[in-house]
Amino acid sequence: MMPRLFLAAVVAGLLATSVCAQTQYPTGPIKVVVPFAPGGTTDVIARILAQGLSEELGQQLYIENRGGAGGTLGADLVAKAPADGQTMLVYHVGLVYGPGLYKQLPYDVEKHFTPVTVLGLAPSVHIVNRDLPVRNVAEFIAFAKAKPGELNYGSAGVGSSAHLGVELFQLTAGVKVTQVPFRGGGPAVMAAISGNVQFMIETAGGLMSHIHAGSVRALAVTGEHRMAELPDVPTMREAGVADYVYTTWYALWLPGRTPAAIVTRVNSAAAKVMAKPAAKDALAKAGVEAVSTSPERMSEIVHSDLVKWTKIIREANITAQ
Repeated sequence: MMPRLFLAAVVAGLLATSVCAQTQYPTGPIKVVVPFAPGGTTDVIARILAQGLSEELGQQLYIENRGGAGGTLGADLVAKAPADGQTMLVYHVGLVYGPGLYKQLPYDVEKHFTPVTVLGLAPSVHIVNRDLPVRNVAEFIAFAKAKPGELNYGSAGVGSSAHLGVELFQLTAGVKVTQVPFRGGGPAVMAAISGNVQFMIETAGGLMSHIHAGSVRALAVTGEHRMAELPDVPTMREAGVADYVYTTWYALWLPGRTPAAIVTRVNSAAAKVMAKPAAKDALAKAGVEAVSTSPERMSEIVHSDLVKWTKIIREANITAQ
């Protein structure tokens, strides 16, 4: 009799803890870490999400930009944060690049982060400084081949989406160019506008306003299809680079071992935010398709891409150290 009573008490205690965690969360303002400088696509998505989650969760969410080391500094901050849901990470597929790029990381991607949901999908755009004398991808490739290593491109650092997007372009187009890393996508875009670097292959969110303003010239988009916001810009395949497709996903994580009740609540709230027409429209204008997934589906994506990109990066001998 006693064991049954004891077991019942334990189960009741666990249920009470789960309900308590869900009903009391959040307990105060929530920090959303963006591991890049302000202005890039990750930052754009995080700010749209934070505004919506503030309403859904009933607490203020504030952005903390922690750029550096290709995003690993900001990610490490979240990996070491308490597992109470009060610290979040908005990052892209670059989180799974790390194990291939770095000999040692201060965290384990699958152990020290709890997947919540994928937030958006975005192709990149191949843009050039408007003074560069090329009007399409074919002209760009010819220009780059005539000046091997002389064209500079901006990125948010070794292992960033912009870096690996160009690495893939070099392999498929047969050109040689030089990376100039910055502390985030925003500063890199400004360098492309000013001419301090000649081009970028960067996610669309941080580029759309500059493209529409004519500050830079868009040569191609990197997804399977043309973008509604850039209907006259061909895909890389249409532009002649048949094997080039490169799409970035963005996602929301909590620290590892965050209670399931909190993960479920944040997932549900984020799904509501990403389904709202205002959020969808704002992200579409930034070149991002708003989506949501279950934590389980996001975990599958993380694991699959972790295996895939670790293999690609190591075979290409790309290293951040």
